[in-house]
Amino acid sequence: MDKDKDSIKFTIKELLEVINEEKFYDLINVKDIDKYVKKFTAYKFFQLMIVAQINQMESLTRISQKLKNTEEMQKNFLINEISTSQLSRKQRILTPEMFERIFHYLVRVILARTKKQSIIRNIGKLYVIDSSTMSMCLSQYPWASFRKTKAGVRLHLRVVVTKNEIIPDKAILLPAKHADRTQMDELVEIEPDAIYLFDRGYVDYKKFDHYCLKNLRFITRLKKNAEIEVLNLQAPDPEKLIFKDAEVYLGNHVNGTKMQHSLRLIETKDQDGKTVTIVTNCFDLTAKEIADLYRYRWKIEIFFKWMKQHLKIKTFYGKSENAVYNQIWIALITYCLQLLMKLKYHYEGSLLNVQRCLVDCLFKGLNVFIISLFRKPKRTSKGRRPFHWDREFDFIVQQFEVGEVSHLDDLTYDPLFL
Repeated sequence: MDKDKDSIKFTIKELLEVINEEKFYDLINVKDIDKYVKKFTAYKFFQLMIVAQINQMESLTRISQKLKNTEEMQKNFLINEISTSQLSRKQRILTPEMFERIFHYLVRVILARTKKQSIIRNIGKLYVIDSSTMSMCLSQYPWASFRKTKAGVRLHLRVVVTKNEIIPDKAILLPAKHADRTQMDELVEIEPDAIYLFDRGYVDYKKFDHYCLKNLRFITRLKKNAEIEVLNLQAPDPEKLIFKDAEVYLGNHVNGTKMQHSLRLIETKDQDGKTVTIVTNCFDLTAKEIADLYRYRWKIEIFFKWMKQHLKIKTFYGKSENAVYNQIWIALITYCLQLLMKLKYHYEGSLLNVQRCLVDCLFKGLNVFIISLFRKPKRTSKGRRPFHWDREFDFIVQQFEVGEVSHLDDLTYDPLFL
């Protein structure tokens, strides 16, 4: 390569450009956080933990070894060696609120880049609310006890679902003993044209009345033991899997649970043929639109599954509350950073492939990452010819950033064959 190595933009720099050192300290807003620190600053810890998440490193010792044995990491982070004890101390003393602020900043950046995406007509945003529990050993994490023999923390999450992406929007980390319904006030906000989806764990008739009063639209699944008073029925449409469409009251006067506002009840079937009973205050949508929208609730399950499979949140690097919460917040941040890379280069493939390319190219030139990301899995070739990145690479990146192309094949030439 003709370019001088010192002038190459590395993939790790591009990944962290949105949270560079200056932005990091501006967001966390903690005075004297690195006072008396000679080399291992809070930002360097943050960088190392992002690398650890992308590579799903199993322990602090492995992170320490990776830094010691990787010259490219040392050059990018300007540190040659960090001990396991230093890493442990840092994740214990840094507060989770710092990383929470960074997460919410990244969410704002992502939403600004995806604000024009929507699912169907008359919907500003489609929110899904749910939680996921990370189980732990009670003897090692006594501060997170929630059963006689178990400990755990629960991630209460709101995601925005668009046509192409699942975007974590708001998150709350608490010991698992806190039930889902206790966090509804934090996760559900009055917003025009938005629709909230949630499961039976969030059923609360008083809150439903409040949402109706505030014109906040929601769709949820009804519990089997719910008491229902039918006001009127619409004709069913079995061809569209709509077997009941009715206006109803929920609850009863005897125990004081009867709702003041009527809701719409729809019976449909899931992919396994089981009956699903949905209630909503959306009277302006068709029954099929409501049934189809509720199916998007599974997007949050997909998100939780992706996080647990491809990032490091099932086991933890430390046993303190700060260590556990910091690790989960940084995992969420890592997801956001990878999603921003996907959006920046208008990549239409999977986020998993973005991560795999990052694993391979994190400390290589950005050009190598882009070629790896957009390379087709199968092709015939007579071999590669020399390509002058010093003349062409900046032009290619510019085209991706402004959206003129979304694939290398859209260029007027193919750099793989020049």
